[in-house]
Amino acid sequence: MTVLPETDGASGPDLEGLARRAVAGEARALEQLCRELQDLIYRLALRFSSDPQAAADATQEILILVITHLAEFEGRSKLTTWVYTIASRYLLRSVRGPVELSVAGPEPFADWIDDNLAAESAGGHDEAEYRLLAGEVRLACTYGMLLTLSRPLRLAYLLGDLVGLPDVEGAAALEISRAAFRQRLARARTIMRGIIADRCGLVRAEHPCRCDRQIDSSIAYGILDPRRPVFSTLPGATAPIPAGTLAAAAHELDLATAIAEAYRSGPDYRAPGDVWRALQQACPALTG
Repeated sequence: MTVLPETDGASGPDLEGLARRAVAGEARALEQLCRELQDLIYRLALRFSSDPQAAADATQEILILVITHLAEFEGRSKLTTWVYTIASRYLLRSVRGPVELSVAGPEPFADWIDDNLAAESAGGHDEAEYRLLAGEVRLACTYGMLLTLSRPLRLAYLLGDLVGLPDVEGAAALEISRAAFRQRLARARTIMRGIIADRCGLVRAEHPCRCDRQIDSSIAYGILDPRRPVFSTLPGATAPIPAGTLAAAAHELDLATAIAEAYRSGPDYRAPGDVWRALQQACPALTG
């Protein structure tokens, strides 16, 4: 049976109401709450790790933590802020995977971009494949850019500039002071500016780097496999960044804000079906 979202007007599902009903023992409310939260958690975990499988595993574990501690939610903050707190704790202590370990830092990342920029667009591909590969490079590059940030700075940037939490909620989610949250966010923006400056054509038309000019080098280094793209085939994947977003980014005076505009327009990835099936096995209450 399809369960329609419980809403509180135009603001979307009433997550706090679902949480109260779930704590009271209503299995359908618990199921709907988890379904509402799983994509939100997956997108955060994917941006944090740049690894779809690690993100799926993290999403399952975080949802289990949410379910088992749901009775402890006191309503002093938004439920999503509380969930981001649990997710942030988990992600900060998670094991670093090979994708995260492969990014040495902002300077080597920027140098690699400069050193491997082709003089012209990649050839030898039909139009559909060319668009797919260019889109895959864009996603791999922008997600990899996030990995140049330390984990605490990365989470501050994700929650502040990409999710859009105000400093009160961002600080609460990371369990730090508002001043510390603002400092981390400012530091993350500074690092991102350093990578983007005079390079990324997504945010400035005059910048030299174009995604299609990184296709051949990405294939050569094993970053991109044309037969098995990583991001473009995930649930919720969409076409390359909309032109309207590029126009909005171009009008931003601050480069860090401009690249955040590009991130926010990225695919609204959905958690893979395996996450829900594994969660049902781990939490029998979800099966009713």
